[in-house]
Amino acid sequence: MEETIEYIVQLHEAGPDLKARVKSLFNYMQSSADRHSKSLGTSVSLMSGKNLTWVYSRFYAEVERYPDLYEKIFCRTWRSELLNGLVSREFVIGSVEGGLLVRATSTLALIDKTTRKPVAIPEDITSKLEHGKERSINFSGNVVEHIDEFDYIFDIKARYDDIDINGHMNNASYADIFFESAFENLKNPMIMKSIDILFRGEINYRDELECGIKSLPDVPGRFYHRLFNKTKGRVSAHAKTEWIDKP
Repeated sequence: MEETIEYIVQLHEAGPDLKARVKSLFNYMQSSADRHSKSLGTSVSLMSGKNLTWVYSRFYAEVERYPDLYEKIFCRTWRSELLNGLVSREFVIGSVEGGLLVRATSTLALIDKTTRKPVAIPEDITSKLEHGKERSINFSGNVVEHIDEFDYIFDIKARYDDIDINGHMNNASYADIFFESAFENLKNPMIMKSIDILFRGEINYRDELECGIKSLPDVPGRFYHRLFNKTKGRVSAHAKTEWIDKP
């Protein structure tokens, strides 16, 4: 069973270009996933009573077009399969008037809230996966290469606004950091076409972070990002973004 929810891009969700921000796209997907999980009895709020919660392991999204301010859109989501003990969740965002906007795929781990360690996905969840339904996008899931030399460093501190009900930084804020870290150093106006995030560690309120950015030589407009948590002394995420020239 999939879930489809409609949204209208609100004023606070759009940027100076009068289009939905990257963070807004992630929030649409997250809200849709929560509604879908709630209908199945497995949302974050419902799993909390079992001392369990969901955390993202990987998130890949491709943007065909950013929705315009006040545009009516929909987000469709479903759970497709179990991969290496992780639940795959798919997303498609489109315009109600017609046209594909975003395709995305993700994997989530179920973790014990006390130990912060992954636990086996129970049968009552795996039995509801839509194994016969196609993935939203053809994504190889190749490992994001780790790089230790950067063109520049983007420094930031985790704000209270970044922290979700699990007590750590929300996935939409990770995406926002990777967007901002590249955008502020672009020499020409460009649009982020895709983002691939590999989550590696939790970030808490007021943690000091540095995002190292490296331009990748294989494809123009492609960047590697490493989000390092200086407070905890460990890497919190690796990512790749791909950018194209503005029309």
